Amino acid sequence: MVQALRMPMMGNTMETGLLAEWVVAEGDSVETDQVLAVVESEKAAADVVANQDGTLARVDVAEGEEVPPGTLVGVVLGPDEDIADAPPPRSRVEPGGSGAPDAAPAGGTGDGAEGTADPGDSAPEPSGPTTARSDGDRRVRAAPGARRLADEEGIDLGAVEGTGPDGAVLIADVEAKLEEARAGGGGEAATPSGRAPTAGRPFLPPSARRLARELGVDPQAVEGTGAGGRVTESDIRRAAGVAAPGTDEGRPRSASGGRVRSSDIAGPSPRDPSRYGVTVAEERELAGVRRTVAERMARSAREAPQVTLNREVAVGRAFETVEDLADAGRADVGFVDLLVGAAVRALEAHPEFNAWYEGESLRLIEEVNVAVAVDAESGLLAPVVRGADRRSLAGIAGERRRLTDAVLAGRHDLDDLQGGTFTVSNLGPLGVDSFDPILDPPQVAILGVGRVEEDACTLSLTFDHRVVDGADAARFLDTLAGGLEAPSAVVAERAAAGAGAAGDAGIEPDPTAEPTGRGQSAGTEPPEAPESSEGAVEAAVASDLQARAREVAAAHDWPVPAFEVRLGGDRPTVTVEADGAGSPATLRRLAYAACRESRYADTVAGLRDPALELLTPRTDERD
Repeated sequence: MVQALRMPMMGNTMETGLLAEWVVAEGDSVETDQVLAVVESEKAAADVVANQDGTLARVDVAEGEEVPPGTLVGVVLGPDEDIADAPPPRSRVEPGGSGAPDAAPAGGTGDGAEGTADPGDSAPEPSGPTTARSDGDRRVRAAPGARRLADEEGIDLGAVEGTGPDGAVLIADVEAKLEEARAGGGGEAATPSGRAPTAGRPFLPPSARRLARELGVDPQAVEGTGAGGRVTESDIRRAAGVAAPGTDEGRPRSASGGRVRSSDIAGPSPRDPSRYGVTVAEERELAGVRRTVAERMARSAREAPQVTLNREVAVGRAFETVEDLADAGRADVGFVDLLVGAAVRALEAHPEFNAWYEGESLRLIEEVNVAVAVDAESGLLAPVVRGADRRSLAGIAGERRRLTDAVLAGRHDLDDLQGGTFTVSNLGPLGVDSFDPILDPPQVAILGVGRVEEDACTLSLTFDHRVVDGADAARFLDTLAGGLEAPSAVVAERAAAGAGAAGDAGIEPDPTAEPTGRGQSAGTEPPEAPESSEGAVEAAVASDLQARAREVAAAHDWPVPAFEVRLGGDRPTVTVEADGAGSPATLRRLAYAACRESRYADTVAGLRDPALELLTPRTDERD
């Protein structure tokens, strides 16, 4: 089978892939499962592997080039295969779901049929060009690299004996002919125009010639150690003082002690620093994640009209809430986790912000997947807390910690970085008061978080003005700020989000208390459990208030009223209903005492000072 090596699809949003390294050279023999090349996407790397024994007959994409996924980067020929059966150089098919290099079956038609997962890619592609022999009666089968080398050196391919499949001329065959010509047998090596190969010129395969250009090495000054004096890539690296890939020996070091890429020392810079009286201490090529971030951010700023709204938000109660949760030992939740919970609340209320804008279409996403930016050693990464709308605060915190640890340790995979519908970037811990974050397409909004000072911080919401307006963004920020300023609502909503949410949120029913509800006196049968998890949370708090009120009332011989709790708004609302016994003042004192003594006073923000409603046969008072 003719194996067509294509740039794999590594992620749904991948636009181009970098061919980072060819592990084998054109014309070399390869074995099944041998790594042929290393490719990189925005935030991941993959190996291109041979699926058969054969020869890397053609290299279409050079190291350092970026091409779209599905682009043909090279061809492996098996036994008895012809290069004419391979797809044209750099031909492209839309990649299938697997993204793996595909194989093209050989046929007698001279066409290479692509075997991808996409049915639309099954049409045969025309074969690559061939070169006529000098006698004009037969066609020369030759690898493109062999043709290029023959053209550069003035070799007539018709005079070269091919050793590849079906007599195809490989690079090694052309080099052998050059060696023969240099040794004195160059009569047949001339082109039809009579141009002879350059005398005394070292024989370099294209990969070595390219490496020489990158490292600024003059091949004429390099002594070849290969067969017949052939200059190899190792010879070029040795002359440049650069170690082979995977080793440190002889590799130059940067000022910080890090390894320097070959491209970091290649050629003059576009601008001559000496003309401006400056000295370049170190030159760093943008590569890998850093290069991807640069390109994506530049494209984002260039294509999307971005507007940023800033709002100062009081976060004192938010920090009190997370500290209370930590002190109670019920949930290891941080401010960022509460912030994600508040963002989920705002995204659910304003679904046009939980969306992707692609192809002139706004696509509202059902799942709320919040990406949280992480300053990793390799660059800025934003792992995604998937299904944040279905998680409690403790669930959000646990998943965010797992993702952050994986990114910092380099153990993350591509799935951890994909599918985000909204991003949070917090530079507050680095002393930044506020900043304008840049959108991460195709998302339509991103939140920047500044430093906390005097229990307040600045939230900066950048949005795509093509799909939402400033008033929409202002309303989104208002909802988000409300969640941080009244965090008990976020705690309750997140507690209701998933299975076992009450336990995750640090709110557990008291098995010793007698649950009561509005209009129910102590000692009666407990009501049926509410259907919603949020109702269960409110019932659990009401039950605890009832138990605390009973303890206080026993010491003063006061009547024990019924309690109802509603979480939400600026602070919790506690309704106290009595059957006529006790004055309003007594009921208020009893209710406030129960709230202060409640086991949830350190868990539910604002419970020590709730909005109080008194319901008695004689009065209806609200504080």
